[in-house]
Amino acid sequence: MIDKKKNICVIPGTFDPVTNGHLDVILRASELFCEIYVVSFNNTAKKTMFSLEERQEMLKFACGGIKNVTVDATNVLLADYAQSKNAGYIVRGVRNAADYEYEYGLSLIYRKIGNNIETVIFPAKSEYLYISSAFVREMILYQRDISEYVPEKVNEFIKSKFKELKVQKNIFGN
Repeated sequence: MIDKKKNICVIPGTFDPVTNGHLDVILRASELFCEIYVVSFNNTAKKTMFSLEERQEMLKFACGGIKNVTVDATNVLLADYAQSKNAGYIVRGVRNAADYEYEYGLSLIYRKIGNNIETVIFPAKSEYLYISSAFVREMILYQRDISEYVPEKVNEFIKSKFKELKVQKNIFGN
């Protein structure tokens, strides 16, 4: 059984890319937990724009300076990862009722296979309700400004990456 006295959580996600909404959840959790692992996972149901390594790098940019946060990336099952870190909690953000229902169902699974790990859900702040990684990826593909939706250093990383790709592959048809 997980030692609940260990105030450790895992904040999992695909983070493709990390958004200001994700960062808000991370910052809010950093005020409650002693140790936080923010982890980019591969989701077999999603086709990602960025590699696992790039997503981890963007998380490092976003979380730089948050003292109790460790950024990681992995291909293992979330419950197994959490147990390996002796985490007692999984933290998730939700934007709407559909997100909540999905996360609630997962919380039951994590509790069963994750040695009674608890899920803590943070409702999104109103200014982040409409921001999703899918929305940001769409904006990137249409060469729209994403600076309002992602942390500043993440925006710089993405602009740099796509500037290189544009030159190398002429991906935007210019």
